[in-house]
Amino acid sequence: METLRYVTIPSANYELGWRFTEAMPAEALVELSRLIPLDAMVARFAPHRTVTLPAFSIAATTVSFESVMGDPYDLDELTTLSALCASIDARLAERGLRLPTEDELEAAAGGSLFAWGMEIPDGIPYGEQTSFTDHHEPNAFGLTMNADPYQVEIARTALKLGDGGATICGGDPWPLAWLTLSPSYRLLEDMYEDCFTETLECARIRPVRL
Repeated sequence: METLRYVTIPSANYELGWRFTEAMPAEALVELSRLIPLDAMVARFAPHRTVTLPAFSIAATTVSFESVMGDPYDLDELTTLSALCASIDARLAERGLRLPTEDELEAAAGGSLFAWGMEIPDGIPYGEQTSFTDHHEPNAFGLTMNADPYQVEIARTALKLGDGGATICGGDPWPLAWLTLSPSYRLLEDMYEDCFTETLECARIRPVRL
């Protein structure tokens, strides 16, 4: 695993989870109302909560799943997210590291709808299919966040910051692909059971120092 730079996230109270309906751009809300019932859409996100976190040091960039765990197709015995995360934590502990919690990852991402703020850009977040570029820039804490929904980041209780490309591959229209890059978006175990290993091929890990 390559050498990483770590950023300290300060101890504070953090407001996390989905609480953005009233603040979202009107055009996006109109489009979402045509695509999916709002309560069904909100259910894809972590719940609204306020948490108190001690200071922690988290990697400014991610490493590939394979660099920590090897080929995901060789891990047939790890059939649940909890078992997978326990195994990853065991590997990381050898280096004085661990996985972030979902609270930590959301807090480190900045606590807004996106790491770059409230703007929902044009197009889709893949390649040159958008004129927007801020999703490639470091956030306010100096972390480079996932900018490609074909990837996911692994937190202890959910996969975050992407959907394995399901929204884009499924042809879902704007703005759904962008919303999968929201730090509060989450993939739970029953949401990716049929493509668990395939999703891990493009998974990323952002370690936290013990």
